[in-house]
Amino acid sequence: MTEEIEEIIKELPPEKSEAELLKEQLEETKNRFLRALADFDNYKKRAVIDRDQFVQFANETIISELLPILDGFGRAMEHAPEEVTKGITLIRKQLEDILKKHGVKEIEALGKVYDPNVHEAILQKEHSGPEGMIIEEMQKGYTLHGRVIRPSMVIVSKKK
Repeated sequence: MTEEIEEIIKELPPEKSEAELLKEQLEETKNRFLRALADFDNYKKRAVIDRDQFVQFANETIISELLPILDGFGRAMEHAPEEVTKGITLIRKQLEDILKKHGVKEIEALGKVYDPNVHEAILQKEHSGPEGMIIEEMQKGYTLHGRVIRPSMVIVSKKK
């Protein structure tokens, strides 16, 4: 029986020295440190992206509240006497310039193909042109840094 035990002991891997065990622990600790460092680096990158997006879209609420005022200027210009429309046009232009400076862009609609991502169809009308084209724009739509903050309200063509 002792011979069998001795053979089993010979088949076992040799015991590791204390130095080898310390090397393995050091290597394992080094790998954990490198993973933690990589995770922290990724966290910093995500934090920068999150902060930049927060800054870009922080004004979204106030801008959305200003858009009806811009619409009101357009309606006022349609019904005001000519001498008043000049002043309204200047004020509207100033407001548009400020909004553009902060990343607001008007969504192109009239004559374009209907896109449900940026347009909201409120009606379909029979039209002689191709189907699915925007034939009227009821309310302008806007994006803020490429994100739709208000879709264009449009009338879309359909075949007769």
